[in-house]
Amino acid sequence: MDKLEDIDKKLLDVLQNQFPIAVDPFRVIADELDISFSDAAGRIESLKEKGIIRRIGAVINADSVGYKSTLCACKMPEHKISEFAEVVNNIPYITHNYVRDHELNIWFTLTTPSIEDRGRIIKELEAAFHIIISCMPTQKVYKIRVSFEME
Repeated sequence: MDKLEDIDKKLLDVLQNQFPIAVDPFRVIADELDISFSDAAGRIESLKEKGIIRRIGAVINADSVGYKSTLCACKMPEHKISEFAEVVNNIPYITHNYVRDHELNIWFTLTTPSIEDRGRIIKELEAAFHIIISCMPTQKVYKIRVSFEME
């Protein structure tokens, strides 16, 4: 990976820790960093393309808005992993999807408006891929704040 420029480090710190609640937050960030809006936007886009920024968005406490979350795992034949990933990555209720070095080699997080929706999605995936998905619903949430200090 290329070494990050100081301004990119500052930009990442602001995006992680001080994201402004404003009509045009990226202009506020550009002003705060004393760079042009187009420079800020270009840097953010470049950091996304390099895979340094995965996404920019709110993290909602699913339980507080009535959603149900579960960690799911399954054993997927190696030759089906890419196809499965493409399918689950297009399901809006799936927020994370990982290949693991484990007997259950695919893990993902499914957060749905209802238990019935969760069951329907799981059954559809099981039928489509001829697999059994183990569901581990959230029982207690332990949240930690993760921020990677750049400067």
